[in-house]
Amino acid sequence: MAYCPDVMDDDSLQRTMVALDLPERVTEELLYELFLQAGPLKAVTIPQDRYGRPKSYAFVEFKHPESVNYAISIMNGIHLPGGANFDL
Repeated sequence: MAYCPDVMDDDSLQRTMVALDLPERVTEELLYELFLQAGPLKAVTIPQDRYGRPKSYAFVEFKHPESVNYAISIMNGIHLPGGANFDL
C-alpha cells in the first residue's frame, strides 16, 4: 500500500489491513459485518476499476491497531460467498 501523508498517517497505517482475492459478489457491507467481530471499525473500502467494477481487494481500517492481528488470526481462510477463502 502506498503512503500518502495527506490521506493516511502512521497510526492509520498501523490500523489498516488488506483483504486479497475477494470474489466480485463480496460487498463492503458484508466485510464490515465480518471484520466487526475482530474489533471496532473505522472504514471498509473496496476500490473500483475505471468501469466501476469492484477490484478483488479491500482496505479494512480498525479503530485500534491490535484489532488487525486479531482479525488475521480469526478470519484467515474463512469461506466467502462465491467460493473463495479470505487471503489476509
